[in-house]
Amino acid sequence: MADRTRPPGAKTFLDHRLRQEDAHIGKTKWNNDPMSSLVSVEVNIIDGCNRKCHFCPHAKPKIYPNRYDWKMSNQIVSIIGAQLRQIDYRGRISMSGYGEPMLNKEVAGHISNFRSWLPNNIIEMNTNGDPLTVANIQRVFEAGLTEMYVNLYDNKRQISHFIKMFREAGRHNYILRPHFDPDDNYGLIINNRSGIMNPKKKALEKRCHYTFYKMFIDWNGDVLFCANDWGRNLIVGNICHSHIKDIWMSDQMKKIRLPLAEGDRSMHPCSQCNVNGTLHGKSSFDTLMKHYGKHPS
Repeated sequence: MADRTRPPGAKTFLDHRLRQEDAHIGKTKWNNDPMSSLVSVEVNIIDGCNRKCHFCPHAKPKIYPNRYDWKMSNQIVSIIGAQLRQIDYRGRISMSGYGEPMLNKEVAGHISNFRSWLPNNIIEMNTNGDPLTVANIQRVFEAGLTEMYVNLYDNKRQISHFIKMFREAGRHNYILRPHFDPDDNYGLIINNRSGIMNPKKKALEKRCHYTFYKMFIDWNGDVLFCANDWGRNLIVGNICHSHIKDIWMSDQMKKIRLPLAEGDRSMHPCSQCNVNGTLHGKSSFDTLMKHYGKHPS
């Protein structure tokens, strides 16, 4: 039986992401459009979670309460899908965000809607696995989901439990991600969510690629400058009022990116963030720096 805790052909999840980026480059290498830098569009389809993991803001309700009524509508999904199709987007749609996506009862309809606009793109989902059943696994894959990542936070027994569940569902496009060993940082590269969890007293002097390769779209269409901005400190646009291309290539995003390219994180909330933002996204960084007339280093 294949090891379901490792991405096929990759030793680690980071290797898996790097392979996805290489595949994206292969699809866009003849394209001089700086929009080819956009590799991932992460969507927050619900702002509530059933868990309270100690490394997550949801563990502190006074700071980050569950807002189950903050749910992405099918209209917002259609706008995102249509705009991405207009720019010939080749990257992935990631249903993850700041909540548990399977708690949105419209999740299968959202996946189907995205798939109608983007028939060839990767549509993936991160879930804690708690809401999963054989029936709803089948439903989201039949709707057009490409891959599901199940984060395991409890113990090793979860592995056999989910292998059995996916076998019964007749689905094999999934990866189990164990995060239950505290000595191994719970299998995560844990960050402080731009300072909501244990803010840094001094800004990290390190370049960051996040704003060069990933767009984060909130439940209501707001585009945050970075997926790690859990405090929603900096909203750079809304897809209901501006096109994704215009937001991604805006002067505001340029003003945010250029200091980060030099390792300057003095801007809030970057000044409070401890993310190692250079693990991937280098090709997108190079593409946009070239577009800005800057020499990528």
